[in-house]
Amino acid sequence: MTYPLLFPRGECSWNTGMEHVEERRTAKRTRVTQLQYYAYRLSQRNGFSILHNSGKLFQQYIVDAYVKTEGSRLHFLRQNQKDLRIELYRGLLDALECRAHNENIRTGKLIILPSSFQGSPRHMQQNYQDAMAMVRKFGKPDLFLTFTCNPSWSEILNSMEGVQRPEDRPDIIVRVFNMKLKELLEDICKHGIFGTVLAYIYVIEFQKRGLPHAHILLTLD
Repeated sequence: MTYPLLFPRGECSWNTGMEHVEERRTAKRTRVTQLQYYAYRLSQRNGFSILHNSGKLFQQYIVDAYVKTEGSRLHFLRQNQKDLRIELYRGLLDALECRAHNENIRTGKLIILPSSFQGSPRHMQQNYQDAMAMVRKFGKPDLFLTFTCNPSWSEILNSMEGVQRPEDRPDIIVRVFNMKLKELLEDICKHGIFGTVLAYIYVIEFQKRGLPHAHILLTLD
């Protein structure tokens, strides 16, 4: 058992055979994904939750859940390379094998991470090219904004239970931040508080202390 304090009775966790309840099943998906399972686990419900009141242990549980979910996605991509049309990279593989043969070394197995996998080199390159395309069409940005999460926001503090502190509930911090960021973008783009917006792009980063912040580029008319 990895978390005996959280699950003292040894409850079963997610497994590949876990099925949806009857009313949630669809023709394409009858089994619960790892992401869906942990989303269910992290949801706040009425009554006391030892998981959400376990402080840093709760944070470690979230990190482990993320690592396992990402590992599961990577395993799926590794096992389904044919569906990613890896044969299109045959020329590159032949060149690598030829160079390895000349240097008397052994080549490994080519694994392609598609742009649909967040954080992969292709995903980052695609985002960069999209941003450059916006600059070519609309010109350079006019405003650079940084929107930082404040752990003292009333929405965050009012959601704390007992002796909880904001740093104990990263799930609430992220939810409140995303809602406020959505409202900010709506004020900027829809209500035009800075003028007519032709294009915008933003990226969300996390500070070392765990708080998210967004860097926003705006191109105005």
